[in-house]
Amino acid sequence: MRYILDIKKCEFLGKGKEGAVYLTPEGFALKIFYKTKKAKAEVQLLEKVKESRFFPNVMFIANNMVLREYVYGETLKDYIKKNGLSYNLSKEIIDLIEDFKSMKFKRLNIRNAHIFVDNNEKIKVIDPRKIFSKNTPYPKDIIKILVKLDLFEEFLKNLLEYKPQLIKYWVAGYNYFVYTSKKTIHIDMYAC
Repeated sequence: MRYILDIKKCEFLGKGKEGAVYLTPEGFALKIFYKTKKAKAEVQLLEKVKESRFFPNVMFIANNMVLREYVYGETLKDYIKKNGLSYNLSKEIIDLIEDFKSMKFKRLNIRNAHIFVDNNEKIKVIDPRKIFSKNTPYPKDIIKILVKLDLFEEFLKNLLEYKPQLIKYWVAGYNYFVYTSKKTIHIDMYAC
């Protein structure tokens, strides 16, 4: 199949460390990477998680360009600020992290800028990085959002109703957030 794309007809969405992203006239996201190797790495990663409903589908890769499903919505923080935290959104957050665990992700933390919520309160994650190599055992940034918006307690109530067996994990995640957020240096010392 031949696909001709005029970049001048695409809407520029933004750029980051690895490349620039455009919205095509057909409604797809086109990511143009600075390095072909990074494009291939992202596609390999998205192929590994393609069974998950939380990630966009890849249409194709050509050299340093990746065409994938466009993710609509607002960032998690913006969505919650505007609409509050519902029981359904709490379930979606819980299911997202459980999905990550089931796929054996080592990095369970996702930056707010990479978590999108649509009008139906469904979450999609863009730009997954180092999920199998960097070890972050808790969703620190999600917890930070809930704490800063004074909604972590409400989240825990929803958690207890939906999946009470996960309460220890999320409380430990909160403690991890508090410990790693302090503006002090943590040094583990041992006597020789």
